[in-house]
Amino acid sequence: MQISVIIPVYNAASFVTQAVESALSQPETAEVILIEDGSTDGSLQVCQKLAEKYEKVRLLQHPSGVNKGAGSSRNLGMQNAKYEYIGFLDADDFFLPDRFTETAKVFENNPDCGGVYEAIGTVVEDELAYDRWVASREMGQDLITMTKLVPPQELLERLVFGGAGYFSPDGFVFRRSLIQVVGLMDEELRLHQDNEFIFRLAAVSDLLPGSLAEPVAIRRVHQHNRITAPRTEKQKYGDRLKLWISSYHWFRKNRPDSQRQLILKALLKHSYCANFAESKKNRGYFFEVSRRLRLLSLLIKAPEIGTESLYWSLFLPKRYRKT
Repeated sequence: MQISVIIPVYNAASFVTQAVESALSQPETAEVILIEDGSTDGSLQVCQKLAEKYEKVRLLQHPSGVNKGAGSSRNLGMQNAKYEYIGFLDADDFFLPDRFTETAKVFENNPDCGGVYEAIGTVVEDELAYDRWVASREMGQDLITMTKLVPPQELLERLVFGGAGYFSPDGFVFRRSLIQVVGLMDEELRLHQDNEFIFRLAAVSDLLPGSLAEPVAIRRVHQHNRITAPRTEKQKYGDRLKLWISSYHWFRKNRPDSQRQLILKALLKHSYCANFAESKKNRGYFFEVSRRLRLLSLLIKAPEIGTESLYWSLFLPKRYRKT
């Protein structure tokens, strides 16, 4: 098994060497593709040294060395990958020994498998990083994993609506040939573009579990993680809304009605049930008005949703709904 490991790099000069060397230590790693994303901390120089030192390491940049974000960087890596299997690793994270051992077994025993997902662990750099992690409300269990065995035909629904855990790109390997089916990541999404991409992969192929109880990689929580950066509840709501709208657009165009309806339900649930600005003790007239204003705003952002009966069943007052 030969794997292309793609590592987007942005202001990770202190971490990227460990990430690269942890990938190179895996026998299955055929190449490491570094995408330097316009860093300002000397990451480019570190990446250049790594590419000079290790034959398997290739260094890429966006035109003019501009910063384009994680999604665009991963896309550049996927477009340049030479091998059939692709794995991601964030530049501030690292693989554990035997990272791909179970992965290879699953692919070998399941020829039709499109991807393998596994658990990753967590290490917190220091007390300040921990405090920021807690304040962001992104804090969760130390082990990021699927908590239940889910049949591949049910995985999309479980990922969309929760209840069975989730997995990180650091713990995921998939076939490059699937890119021809699902396309690349949505570069308009500055956050959650990996989730949206995984939804698509789960929709078109069988994704199977590998090691769910023991981590294969470690994510690092530090003071500069993008996902724990200070954001208001409205900003978090907006970021998630962009994820669901992007997913809805892709599923509406490319997938059967049952899968489109699944994503539509998630989109409407996120929009209709958000309560970031409302008190649970004050859910009267103005509460319902704010809900409908959000739904109206959703129609402006995604006009095609106006053709969906499920949308109007939420937007219209009950007395106007068809029975």
